[in-house]
Amino acid sequence: MPISKVLVAFDGSKPSLDASNYAIDFAKKNEAELIVLRIVSPVPYSQFEYANVGRLREIEKAEKDKAELDIDKVKQKATENKVKVKTDVLIKYTSVVKEIVEYAESNKIDLIVVGSRGMTGFKKLLLGSVANGVVTYSRCPVLVVK
Repeated sequence: MPISKVLVAFDGSKPSLDASNYAIDFAKKNEAELIVLRIVSPVPYSQFEYANVGRLREIEKAEKDKAELDIDKVKQKATENKVKVKTDVLIKYTSVVKEIVEYAESNKIDLIVVGSRGMTGFKKLLLGSVANGVVTYSRCPVLVVK
């Protein structure tokens, strides 16, 4: 089965950078399009934030701008390697795993590449890792890069 769309889930961590480098090489070898996806999950809503929606929007914009700077580095490397690349930063308050899997399904992704560990920190001990969740719920193949 030919692979024409490769999605790399990028969170700015060293493992996700390693995964993005692998995804760039893989996309180049397969003449596939690379999509770099970053899910930003700002601090959950509180009563204060509900009352101060303007401040919440400022926080979201700042987080999205920072994320776009992070993935621009991956985009630049892909472009230097003559790989067709698209980037997408989404602000979401739901599960990162759910968002990655749904994005892959709705964009007809052939392969998802993720780092073995990301920036989830202590949460992964309680909730399971993003990589594990994507492997479990994705309908397309998932490559986990160590």
